[in-house]
This record gives sequence, structure tokens and C-alpha cells, in this order.
Amino acid sequence: MFTKGFSQMLGAAAHGNPAIVAGPITWSAHLVGQHPVVMNTIFATTQLLLGLGIAWRPTVRLALAASIAWALAVWWLGEGLGMVLTGSASPADGAPGAVIIYALLAVLLWPASHDRPAPFVAGRSVGARAARLLWLLLWGSLAILALQPGARAPRALSGLISGMASGEPGWLAAADGRLGALLSNHGTAAGAVLAAVLIAVAAGVYLPPAAARGAVALAITLAAAIWIAQGLGGMLTGAGTDPDSGPLLAILALAYWPATQPGRTSPRPLDGR
Repeated sequence: MFTKGFSQMLGAAAHGNPAIVAGPITWSAHLVGQHPVVMNTIFATTQLLLGLGIAWRPTVRLALAASIAWALAVWWLGEGLGMVLTGSASPADGAPGAVIIYALLAVLLWPASHDRPAPFVAGRSVGARAARLLWLLLWGSLAILALQPGARAPRALSGLISGMASGEPGWLAAADGRLGALLSNHGTAAGAVLAAVLIAVAAGVYLPPAAARGAVALAITLAAAIWIAQGLGGMLTGAGTDPDSGPLLAILALAYWPATQPGRTSPRPLDGR
């Protein structure tokens, strides 16, 4: 990440995006390319401080707010808005962008100032109705992305997964290679099946608690499968900037696990009263 290869990777996010989106991406990638060591040191330090701030109770709200601003900036300049405007974005490729899920988690897990009755942790701050709507929007948008023409072309999904094998350890490269071969020429059917599962997950939080747990478990399983298809975010290649969307979708799903005793998800408010 301290080489010009980092700026080239950032610049690639401009490809296929409208000019109004691509222009700032190209400018920021050029800036990073001119000062790769300094810029990446700033990026790494910022993210480290955000993590420490979230972990320390007195600064958790400030750090979460800063993390939302940071996530939005990276979503645009680093991920090209998750490539959702290119027509080829796929859930298997990290769409709608891993970093926007960080922002969503920050909103949903914002420390509540009082004990708000909620059937799951994600509803404690924004309320169960708003939390369910955000879940529906996220997983529903994933279903729509899975049905885009560029994502459901006969070889689109298999080529995407097989391409993740480059630079991976042998066992992971083999897994991605086999999965890609299995889906070869079945992109349309695979996209339809993936979309159907995503729709079931999206609607799952509106079901009774027992069925909702099944939907959340399905979401976690699907997130794990997506992460494998993503080559674990490229973390084992030395060129991955983040773990990708798979683990974040699983963490998000855990925040929607129905409470054993609905109506209380936290033993006490943040201020300790």
C-alpha cells in the first residue's frame, strides 16, 4: 500500500462511472500516486485512531460520527460508490461497497442514551421499524444488483470468482477456481438463485422471531459464501485494503438476531444510570 500500485488500484474505481463520479476519483488517485508513503501513512493513522476512539467509551460517539464521514469519503474516492452506477456491480464483488456497510453499522450500533425496547440490538438506537427498513434496503439492493445484465451474463459470475484466485494461497485459489468452474456458463441461473435468496433474507426480519432467526442465520451463511467468492477480500495476497463485504454482512446480521427476551437488548444505558 506504500507504492504507486495503491494509487493505480484507487484510480481503477473510476472506470465505468459517470464523469461527475470519476473525476474526483482520478484526482485523488493522482494525489496518492505523487505521495504514496505520506498519504497511506495518513490513511492508516486515521483508521487506527477511529478504531481506538470507538473502543474507548468517552470518545465512542465522536469516533463513530467521524467513521461515518470517513466511510462516505472512501466509498466515493476509494470504491467508486461501490461501482453500482457501472451496471456490472455484483454482491460477489463487494457491491454496494464494503465501506458503506461500516457507515450503516455505525448508525445502527450508535450507543443509545436510554434503554429503548427493541427485539434486536440494531433497533436499540434508531428503533426497530427504521432498522428493519435499512435491512430491507440493503439486502433488497443486493438482490437488484445480482440481476443486473452485467452481473448475470453467462460467464460474469464465474469469471469474477475465478479471477479472485490470483495471488491467493493454494487452498483458497483452488476453492475459488472450483467454484468459478462450477458456475461457468450458468451466470443467469446463478444470479436468479442468488437474488431469490437475498430477497428471502431481506424479508426475513419482518417474520416472527423463530423464522427471523432462520433468516438471519441464512444471511450469515450467505455472507460466508460471498466472502469465499471474494477470496477473503484479498487479505492473504498482500494487496487487500480491507476484508471486503462478507464479514461486514455477517456482523450486521448478528445485530439483527432476535433477542431471547424481546424488549430489552442492553443491561443499562451508556451513561451508566
